[in-house]
Amino acid sequence: MFLERAGLLYAPHDAFEEWRVQLKPDTPSIEFKGELYWPLSAVPGFKSKVDFATQSVALLFAPESFSALRLSKELVKRPVASPVLPSVFVNYDFNYAASALRTAQSIHDVGLLTEVGVSNGWGVLTSSQVARHVTSGLEQEEPRPLLRLETTFTHDFPEINRTLRVGDATTRAGMWGRNVYFGGVQYGTNFALTPGFISQPLPSLRGLSAAPSTVELYVNDVLRQVSSVPAGPFAIDNFPIVSGSGEARLVVRDLLGRETVLVQSFFASSTLLAKGLSDWSVEAGKVRLNLGVASDSYGDAFASGTWRRGITDRLTLEGRGEITPKLRTLGLGAVTAMPLQLLGTMALVASDESGVGTGGSWLLGLERNGLRSSLSIQAQGATSRFRLLGQDVDLAPNKLQVAGSWTWYSEKAGSFGLGFADIQRFTDPRVTTISANYSINILQRGSLNIAASHAVNGGTGSSVGVTFTMPLDNSRTVTASNTSHGGVNDFYAAASRTPSVETPLGWRVLAGRQQEESRLEGGAYYMGSRGNLSGELSASRDQTAVRTGASGGFVAADGHVFATRRVDQAFAVAEVAGYPDVGMGLGSNVLTRTNAEGIALIPNLWPYQNNSVRIDPRDLPLSAELDSIEILAVPAWRSGVKVKFPVRGGRGALLKITFDDGEPAPAGATVEVEGDKAQFYVARRGEAFVTGLQTDNRVQLNWQGRHCVFGVTLPPASPDEIPRLGPFLCKGIER
Repeated sequence: MFLERAGLLYAPHDAFEEWRVQLKPDTPSIEFKGELYWPLSAVPGFKSKVDFATQSVALLFAPESFSALRLSKELVKRPVASPVLPSVFVNYDFNYAASALRTAQSIHDVGLLTEVGVSNGWGVLTSSQVARHVTSGLEQEEPRPLLRLETTFTHDFPEINRTLRVGDATTRAGMWGRNVYFGGVQYGTNFALTPGFISQPLPSLRGLSAAPSTVELYVNDVLRQVSSVPAGPFAIDNFPIVSGSGEARLVVRDLLGRETVLVQSFFASSTLLAKGLSDWSVEAGKVRLNLGVASDSYGDAFASGTWRRGITDRLTLEGRGEITPKLRTLGLGAVTAMPLQLLGTMALVASDESGVGTGGSWLLGLERNGLRSSLSIQAQGATSRFRLLGQDVDLAPNKLQVAGSWTWYSEKAGSFGLGFADIQRFTDPRVTTISANYSINILQRGSLNIAASHAVNGGTGSSVGVTFTMPLDNSRTVTASNTSHGGVNDFYAAASRTPSVETPLGWRVLAGRQQEESRLEGGAYYMGSRGNLSGELSASRDQTAVRTGASGGFVAADGHVFATRRVDQAFAVAEVAGYPDVGMGLGSNVLTRTNAEGIALIPNLWPYQNNSVRIDPRDLPLSAELDSIEILAVPAWRSGVKVKFPVRGGRGALLKITFDDGEPAPAGATVEVEGDKAQFYVARRGEAFVTGLQTDNRVQLNWQGRHCVFGVTLPPASPDEIPRLGPFLCKGIER
């Protein structure tokens, strides 16, 4: 209902809310019969036309006067994790190599890399070992015993995106630090625990529609999404995940087919954090020394921490500190979006080490990733007394190092790139190199790559290489390459086939010339559901070498032991009780088959997200009944889950049932097998299809509150044949 006063139209506040029309907070109102009314003339672009004959009014508002619609990305819904199945897994990587030298004794080498893991509701405990033994040929080398590499207990907190590690781990480097092996405790954020979580800020695109419209979003000329919007301003916050700079185009099409095109540039980077988001890690323990050489060699105690915070969507700050009994290091850094769609990086670091003194380091970088070109340049310098955690006290840092690259892309002319690197040390000579590369697609699927490099300082030498690669059908690839450096010309031609689930057998052959010697190579590779096998042979004038290997794993869970590929992800123990040789896998991919008990191991599940464990219904007999051929499993990291497919066993038969009067049982009566909860309906001619039958059964028919019981004996089973039995007499029920 409208109110007219002094030639102006007024409406109550709920009308403005229903229309999504915005009013300024200071707009004056009038009161009529205890209710407040606001003037429509206060809304921008307002026009009206009153029809007194029909007692109606047509209103017109400018699109800007409507409340903005925000198309926001749905909050990530973390799936409920499945209960962890207590498990033990073992990974192995075995290698045997033999070399026959023309002028020396032959060498035989046996190596073994193992990993043992235990997973349960508390977390995952893993320990890796390496054994290497030289049997002949190198008398000065002693056989190496079994060495421990890393032992780590990991516990994830997916509800808060945190991970705790106790044992051997590596520090988080940040923008200026270095990764250091250590033994101790590490705790920090882990956004990977929430699949689909976006930590970087996403661009927001804005537009305006004068009528209800359809909005098409094109990112770099590729259609990414289509949305429906009402009249008024709108903002697209659910922008697809991108990195770098580019161009977004909004096509707004109203109900009459009229189009409005809006073009906006955007910039995004995965190194930036969304406003208000923090990413951090703290570590404490002892620095690991001689990894792979000694089992338990640790150095100085230390503590370190890294903290990153999104101050705005265009500025992320970082702080990092390291402390040992002798060393103290503190640094601050920033990553920021700059004009011209550039990403800037900067850091200042100071260190103080006993016996060495104080030192400093700085870092500056610029980066731009566009649709047609990309540019990156970084410079880093330090004083002679600057030291970092894990760095040898006698090893001075680089005085100045500068590196940069530029790449230009074209759909038809290929891509061209330039690069350079310059390193100035306090003691050693300066080293400067430049490089260039060009690549182009030819012959539909083939690619040609030309690369050249030249040493300007610190050495004399140039290299030019040409490589041609042609992918073929059935995972086959042929390659030809020629490289010239230092007056030596190396060339080869190779063909290979990559093994896959569909084609588990792969191979590789190569022939050419290397270091002025002819060379032949060949290899065969098998990727099976229980492990991988490989064998390689190479021959030149002075040496013949053979290398064989095997890798895979074992899993002990739920009272069973399975041979499988390496266990690097989560896994599921799936059961279809009583049905052997049934295909199972993830989605439509059949990865394995059930054993004699109807149990199989499904490897390579993604942790903390839905995995569709599926069985192949074609491998089940017609009498088997399942509620679903697919079950969603959400395992923890490197842990197992139990997936059980409930199958109603027994056989099916078509039973014909009659009453005392010799007429068929009425349609709609129900039939059930004693000991089974399933019910079946009688159809026409007194026939009921009943499943779950054993060799001898007692069957009950129910009709209008009365029932009768009769026996059913099945004949010997025949493949995929449904027996028709009866008629069976149902006594004691009057029609």
